Amino acid sequence: MSQALALYQLQEIELGILRCQKRLSEIAAALEDNQAVAEARARLEAAQKTLTPLHTRARNLELEIQSNADKIRATDERLYSGSVRNPKELQDMQQEIQALKRRNAELEDTLLEMMLAVEEAEAALASARADLQQITGDWETQNQNLLDEQARLKADETRLAEQRRQALSHISAEDLKLYNALKPRRHNQPVAVLDGDTCAACGVEQTMAIISDLDRGVSLVKCMSCGRILVRKPGKA
Repeated sequence: MSQALALYQLQEIELGILRCQKRLSEIAAALEDNQAVAEARARLEAAQKTLTPLHTRARNLELEIQSNADKIRATDERLYSGSVRNPKELQDMQQEIQALKRRNAELEDTLLEMMLAVEEAEAALASARADLQQITGDWETQNQNLLDEQARLKADETRLAEQRRQALSHISAEDLKLYNALKPRRHNQPVAVLDGDTCAACGVEQTMAIISDLDRGVSLVKCMSCGRILVRKPGKA
């Protein structure tokens, strides 16, 4: 296989990959453009945002209650250990215990209210999640054709990527460098078929010298007008 033909085959593979990617982007945009799903997802996110700080607040209350309970137990043990004999200090310790107990009673009331709020928020989250699942399921049923096409295109993209890897193994580094340099200037089509004696890309008739060089296949030959690498496909003469 000539280098020109190898480059042409690489170009066809890469154009196939680009077509897959373009269509996949279109499908992704179409699939994302769903107001009902977007609104259901927004409700789920809002429910999660409501629940998260409630969980945090409830956990902080539990930690503070536990910390106060530990302080009460430690102070109570010290109070009755006999190690403290100063009446003023003993009185302060008793007052501290009573203050901690009052504080814990307040915290427990607040925690109870918080747990009720958590339960309501969790129920709202579960409802929002179920709604999203239902709406998404309905949407997927309605858009099954797009999803099937998306799956086929992803498989095609994977297959073409492997073909590209194999095609590259037949191309020299120097010729690949020229090919890549021409790609951005020629809209990803740096190789053109010679149709008779005319460049199929730009429609310019080539000189006999160019045609002769191409047919000899000694090196890459470029169109005299657009500068693309010329190739004769098998079966063309």
